[in-house]
Formats: sequence, C-alpha cells, structure tokens
Amino acid sequence: MKRPSINFGDLFANVLAICALTAIGLGLALCYLFVTHFNQSTNAIWNDHNLLGMAGEFLGGTVGSIWALAGVILFFLALVYQKRELELQRLELHESRKIMESQSKTIAIQQFENTFFQLLNFHINAANQIRSNAVNGSDKKANMFDALFIDFKKETNSLKKRRKSDAGSTMPSDESFEHCFSAVYEGYKNTFQHYLENYKTLLLFIKNKSSDPAFYYDILKSHFTEQEVLIHFYYIILVAKNQDLREIIETNHLLQKLNQRAVADIDPYHLEKLKSDAYLRQF
Repeated sequence: MKRPSINFGDLFANVLAICALTAIGLGLALCYLFVTHFNQSTNAIWNDHNLLGMAGEFLGGTVGSIWALAGVILFFLALVYQKRELELQRLELHESRKIMESQSKTIAIQQFENTFFQLLNFHINAANQIRSNAVNGSDKKANMFDALFIDFKKETNSLKKRRKSDAGSTMPSDESFEHCFSAVYEGYKNTFQHYLENYKTLLLFIKNKSSDPAFYYDILKSHFTEQEVLIHFYYIILVAKNQDLREIIETNHLLQKLNQRAVADIDPYHLEKLKSDAYLRQF
C-alpha cells in the first residue's frame, strides 16, 4: 500500500500557526499573572506612579515583544494562505480554460460535420439524379455518367482517326484531349457543373477544416461508384487542373475504384498524370 506523501508546506504553516497562538496565549498568561501577583502582594504599586511605570515598561517589553512576534507570524501566514488562494484560482482558471477549449473544439467539430454531411447529402442526391437520367445509346440506354464517358471516347477515337489520316500518328497531344473532353463536357455542363463543383468543394473543405481528413475522405469515397470515379478522373486532369485537388486525391487514394482498363482504352498515358497512390486500395 502506497504511503501518502507529506506536504511540507502545510506542515510548516501549521507549525507557524501553533507558534503564533502560543505566543498570544503566553502574552495573555503573563498579563494575567502580573495583575494577579500585584493584587495579592500589595496595593502600593497602584498608588506609586514610578513603580507602576516600571511595571508597565516591563510588561510592555515582554508581552509586547511576544505579541509583535505573533503579529509577524500571522502576517506571514496571511501571505502564505493568500498565495495558496491565488494558486488555487490560477488552477481553476486553467481548468476553466481547458473546458472552454474542449467545448470550442466540440462546437467546431459539430459545425464542420453539419456542413460536411449537408454537402455529402447534396453530392449523393446529385449523383443519384444524374444516374437516373438515361439517354438512348446505339444499342442500350446509358445513364448520364456512362453517356458522357462514351461520347468522350467517341470524340477521342474520331480525333485519332483524323490524326492518322493527316499525320500518320494516332497519338493526340494533351491539348487535343482537353479540347475533346471540353467539347463533350459542354453538352453535359448543365447536368454535371453543380455536381463537380460540389465534389471539388467537398475535397477542399475537408482538407482545410477537418482535424482528421482521412476519416472523412473514407466516408466520402465509400459513396463513389466506378462510373463517378471515371468522370472525376478526367475532370481533375483535364478541367480542374488544381494542384491541391491532385494532392488530396493522391494522398487519400480517392481513385481506388477507377476502371483503369477503360482509361487505357482511350490513352494509358493519362494514368501517369497522377501518382500511383491515387489508385491504391486500402484494406
């Protein structure tokens, strides 16, 4: 069993308090004995001013000195207890500050999560609406995610054929790919603009406001489908061109659902636009 530690500060203060009370009691006792002694011995002293003065000087010199010492001790004790009170107040203020900081962090997290889940809910609803809008393809109906990618693939194939007939090379430049995607994207802009802008806002909001970005990125990417990730990929490398977005996507593996074969069918070089971390799967 652990023995309790001795607080020498309290022990010293208690000793001083006992000394002060003893000095006061001793002074009172001397006064009492002095008066009692002279009352019992003779009344001449009360009529002799010289003797009375000498007795007063003696009594004042002894009792006064003792009480002066007691006063000094009590003053010192007052300072000690005042210092202790200030320390307790300082500790209380420190604890209050910690509680306020904790409450502020809790409020900040709640505010962040409210905004995050509102943006996430908007993103999910927008994605569901885009998927529910089907367009007639050559052999089947495709949702708008598929339709945008199919039209982009057709546009790039047409570009490759034109380049092969004109220059004998089927490898378009980056600017040509950007032009193809931009031309196709313009036809779907009304459908995808708010969705993709909200996607970008979500990524930057988590990075700038969250104390645990990885946790919220995991929540976000769990709602992505393979169709969405394909559009995210081309939007990031051909339209947004934002370095912060690229770092977020690479660091948090936001393209782990990317259909790399579909990208390679258009041009495998595009996969090299981002670090391989962006496509890694976490288990």
